Amino acid sequence: MFDWLAIPISLALILLALAAPLIIIYLFFRLTTEAFFQVGFSHWHALLMVFGSFAGSAVDVPLHTGLITAYPPVFLEVASLLSPMMDLSFPATFHPISLAVNLGGCIIPIVVSLTILVRCHVSTRRAILGTLIVAVITYWMAIPVANEGILLPVYVPPTLAALCGLTLARRLQAAPALAYISGTIGTLLGADVFSLLTPGVLAQLAPPMIGPGSMDMSDKPLVLSIGGAGIFDGIFLTGIMAVLLAAFVVHYFHRSGQISSKSCTDP
Repeated sequence: MFDWLAIPISLALILLALAAPLIIIYLFFRLTTEAFFQVGFSHWHALLMVFGSFAGSAVDVPLHTGLITAYPPVFLEVASLLSPMMDLSFPATFHPISLAVNLGGCIIPIVVSLTILVRCHVSTRRAILGTLIVAVITYWMAIPVANEGILLPVYVPPTLAALCGLTLARRLQAAPALAYISGTIGTLLGADVFSLLTPGVLAQLAPPMIGPGSMDMSDKPLVLSIGGAGIFDGIFLTGIMAVLLAAFVVHYFHRSGQISSKSCTDP
């Protein structure tokens, strides 16, 4: 009797194991689409944003490839002023570095943020303030790790962005839109741009050359891609998670069920 029961149970477990990745992918796309809808896009435009970001995840736009021999003097001067105790004795020459920006994980979220800023009439001053708050805290908490990139606790940026949206928005319905802008641009600036411009960080990401001839320029350079994980990168996910967190709070207090495209206005 137990042998007969084992067969359908085994088949059910196999089907569940095969369907699990599809279910996870569906839920991810469903939540992402819902997040774009919450900030004012129609369902079709939200779906287009999701699939565009997914396709763009495979596209890296190169910015620089080759050796970086030194930081501009102005960077060193600013670093010494901001942090007199900073150790500036980092190597002057690093492994060849290929710096790029990812289309789906960086460029598209920036375009979406600018679209929200204009379309939802979000207060520019509030958006800048929220962005700066997220940027400063994520910059302070970001940790450069060789051959991995700049790491940051996954819960920090979206929580910060959601709080910024909820506290800075004049109207609570505008919080998701403000949270998306603050989280996306703030994380981009703080965790990526400001960190990469900080003297010594590139030396930590790319191990220094030991001596002349130790690394030939024909060797494959270390690839540093801003938003390189695409839709699974911190920049993209921060915006999505921040919107969902802020929208949950708004729905909890207002019991409105959804936020229309007009409700994101925050003059």
